[in-house]
Amino acid sequence: MAGATAATAVGVTASQAGTITVNLLNNYISATGGNHLNADLTGDEQPDVTIANAYAYASVYRTNVSGAFSYARVSLNGVLARAFLHTYDRFGSAQLGSRHAYTPLSSAAAYLMGAIPITFKDLHINGGKLTAGSLEVTVSAGHRGDGSPTIQLDSFTYKTRENVPDQGSSLGLLAIGAGGVLALRRWRAAQERS
Repeated sequence: MAGATAATAVGVTASQAGTITVNLLNNYISATGGNHLNADLTGDEQPDVTIANAYAYASVYRTNVSGAFSYARVSLNGVLARAFLHTYDRFGSAQLGSRHAYTPLSSAAAYLMGAIPITFKDLHINGGKLTAGSLEVTVSAGHRGDGSPTIQLDSFTYKTRENVPDQGSSLGLLAIGAGGVLALRRWRAAQERS
C-alpha cells in the first residue's frame, strides 16, 4: 500500500434507523493517479478491509499501430476489481468480482458499481463487537477525468445494534461536524430518559 493516504469521510448519513453510511474520499487506485487505497475505513488506525495485489500501470509508449494502454487492479476482501483501457482501439473493460463490462469502439467507457461484504471491529461502533457491512466500489475504464482506469472505494454501510449504542468513530464525528455531535448528544439524552 505504498503511497496510500488516510481515508477521509465526506459525510455520514443514516438512511434508516440503525443503518449508517460513510462516504469516502480519495480512497482509490488509478493507472495515472497512483495508489491511494487505505484499508482503514473507520478512522481507528485498524484495517477494515483486506487490500491485496494492488497494481497500476500506464504505458508511455505510443505509436499509430499499438497505441497506449493503462491498467489498474486490486483484490478487496478476495474480490478482484480491475480496469483496462487501450487508447488506439478505444477499448476498455471493467471487472468487479464475476461481473464484467466492456466498451466497444467509440463508445462510452466501461463502468461498474457494486458492493463487497466486509466485517470490522471498531471500539466506537457497536461496542467494539464484530460488525458486518458492505463496501461500495466503482470500477471504471476511461470514465472519469483523465480517462485513466480507476478503482474507487466510494462508501461503506453498516448497521448499528439496537441494544448497543453506536458511539460513532472519531472520523465519523469529524465528518458530520458540530450539528452531528449535537444530534448524537440529544439521542443519548433521549436514550437515558427511556
